[in-house]
Amino acid sequence: MATLFSYVVDHDLGFAPNPHSGYCTLVHCKFGGVSGRRNIVELADVGDWVLGTGGQNKDSAGNGKLIYFMRVDEKLRFKDFLADRRFHGRRDCLDRGTRNKFALISRRYFYFGKNALDISELPDDLATTQLVKSGPGFRRDYPAAKLKRLARWLADNYEVGVHGDPCGQKELHGQRNVKKKTRGNDASGGCDATSRTAR
Repeated sequence: MATLFSYVVDHDLGFAPNPHSGYCTLVHCKFGGVSGRRNIVELADVGDWVLGTGGQNKDSAGNGKLIYFMRVDEKLRFKDFLADRRFHGRRDCLDRGTRNKFALISRRYFYFGKNALDISELPDDLATTQLVKSGPGFRRDYPAAKLKRLARWLADNYEVGVHGDPCGQKELHGQRNVKKKTRGNDASGGCDATSRTAR
């Protein structure tokens, strides 16, 4: 059964997460880890989802905003991530000596960045207090049935991929627009789509 890991993205700089070039990768420590507690990257498994919401930092989107939502399609050992040619040249494909153990890889993700969605835009029964984490750390108590419906709602309404530049980054590609789906577009995938086995 899939788990949702929810946390606040204090600094959305295109580094953690890194949503570029067809992959959304989450590598560098997201709470815990160094202090001895396991962090999101260590705990999440293939098939789980990660949701990042806005914080009050100037490089974030503000409270009550959904910055990104990604399914974990692969979980690589950090040394394998560094060696994988698919990720060479990415900002997060570097060993910074922070004792990373794993990298989470997603091909099915919705990254909004500066165009972060208002949580209030979600259906009322999905935008519950269990969805959003406030303050440091993370939460993972969002009901599995609601997680499945949340993934389906986003797949039904938005194209997979990047819908905005990172909150704390200057625009590199001009103004990105949110790519909403129109009726008749394929909305297959969601929580029921097959995930790649972790390596």
